[in-house]
Amino acid sequence: MLREFFLLNFSKNKLHYQVFYNVLGFCPGKLKLYQIALTHHSYKHLQRTKGAAKLNNERLEYLGDSVFGFIVAEKLYNLYPYQDEGFLTEMRSKIVNRQRLNTIGKKMGLQVLLKYDKKLERESRFMDTMTGNAFEALIGAIYIDKGFKFTRNYILTKIIDSYIDFKVLIDDEISYKARLTKWAQREHKKLEFIVKNIEILNKHKLYEIAVLIDGEEVILNKNHSKKSAEEIASEKLCLAMKIPVFKV
Repeated sequence: MLREFFLLNFSKNKLHYQVFYNVLGFCPGKLKLYQIALTHHSYKHLQRTKGAAKLNNERLEYLGDSVFGFIVAEKLYNLYPYQDEGFLTEMRSKIVNRQRLNTIGKKMGLQVLLKYDKKLERESRFMDTMTGNAFEALIGAIYIDKGFKFTRNYILTKIIDSYIDFKVLIDDEISYKARLTKWAQREHKKLEFIVKNIEILNKHKLYEIAVLIDGEEVILNKNHSKKSAEEIASEKLCLAMKIPVFKV
């Protein structure tokens, strides 16, 4: 507590510590880790920095994704002792899916703290994805800085208890792609998602995704994220074909 008081009030980086304290509810031990967690690879400063690949949040995002997924899986295993693997897997997917992580990141206020190429602000979906990735990277930073026990308790009390309603989650649609996949399985249709083309726009990849049903192309969509392109194409198709929601 004494160290935390000093960092928040007398450290030369006290303003940075105060920002993270206000967002996270605790004072970082390794400040640089948390700053990297909020740094997207498009940030212009990285283009002039030796070893830039280590200074963006992609590695921390990879780690945080695994840590968060494990703790969510453990929570569901204990919360639903009589449910089968299929139920647990789908519930976990509903929590760790991209849209929900984007929402959690925005509710935490991460979007305004991100470091990135400002040209990307014109693309709202890309900004949302960047925020969700930063959330995962922060989990990775917390794990390295504070250890597993602290991280587990933080996720359970500050993230899951604050942002996840399990009763509502049971009735939630996991995604339009999942809805489309269930429909294809029930109707005995062959469903495929094909990358037709990859463009480079403003130094970033733009994926063109085609959805095929029984080998016939039915819709196209483009997005900087392959997963987002598939999800948006699935949404358009579900709405156009009036495919219903299938409950868990």
